Amino acid sequence: MQVSKRSLEYFPVQLFTVIMGISGLSIVFAKAYHLIDMPYWIYETLLLLNTVLFLGIFIGYMFKWLIYPEAVTKEFNHPIKSSFMAAIAISFLLVSIAYYDFAPIVSLLLWYIGAPLQLFFTLSVIRYWINNDLKVVHANPAWFIPIVGNILVPIVGVEVAPLYISIFFFAIGLFFWVVLFTIMLNRIIFHHPLAKKLIPTLFIFIAPPSAGFISYFYITDGSIDMFSMLLYFVALFTLVLLLFMIQKFDTKEFFISWWAYTFPLAALTIATLLMYMSFRNNITYIASVMLIILTTCVVGFVTIKTLHASKRGKICISEEE
Repeated sequence: MQVSKRSLEYFPVQLFTVIMGISGLSIVFAKAYHLIDMPYWIYETLLLLNTVLFLGIFIGYMFKWLIYPEAVTKEFNHPIKSSFMAAIAISFLLVSIAYYDFAPIVSLLLWYIGAPLQLFFTLSVIRYWINNDLKVVHANPAWFIPIVGNILVPIVGVEVAPLYISIFFFAIGLFFWVVLFTIMLNRIIFHHPLAKKLIPTLFIFIAPPSAGFISYFYITDGSIDMFSMLLYFVALFTLVLLLFMIQKFDTKEFFISWWAYTFPLAALTIATLLMYMSFRNNITYIASVMLIILTTCVVGFVTIKTLHASKRGKICISEEE
């Protein structure tokens, strides 16, 4: 029976993208509380939910590592899943950002774990790419995950570490974003289409320029200049392009990869709220509200689908099944 085949051995590292999505939404409502008078209890509720999920998923994956170390090693050496390993570090960083207003000491501790972990996973994944005979079909937007994490480090990093550390991580993320974007565009246009379960990862294209805008905003102490506007409008155009291709995204069969919709939308929403903070005009206000609604609806929809899949025994099972 399908239920009996569920096992901690198959606990997927991709579940950390759930933390990325819920963290992103928590940060959205933290910013919305300060900027557009959203109720504070929404942020507090999401932060509590996020904390419970983070602890549950992290502890679950640590038990998997202890009991089934070969399964974790297999994921670490997989041409696609290896990129999701960095979602562990990103989860620490995003929960750190989410806690920054609520409990700065907790935020600080999480950042000091997440930043070194992020550097480790970045080095490990790039080494894996260089040392292994990868095929073009292995390339997919999830490869951005180890890179996006570097861009997130300065958001709290500018407050807790010397500025050059934040610039170091920002430079790594921005440089490899450009490199990987070129590779991904070549792969998507000139080679076989992405597998069905990887189609949602196209939304990850939104994340690097959105997170780059946010990070640059904090590094430069709130500067909105030509460079930051370039990052923002690249992210915005990418969202418009993906919505223009909406028929490509099939919502009939659920995959954990659906969580790829969530954090990139949250990142763009946060970037738009920062634009509103700087310009205080009707366009940025309306855009902020519309993106908050869109992101909340998407996170809610994916959460319901995830709970439904879990109830039906479709999570933590062997992928061969």
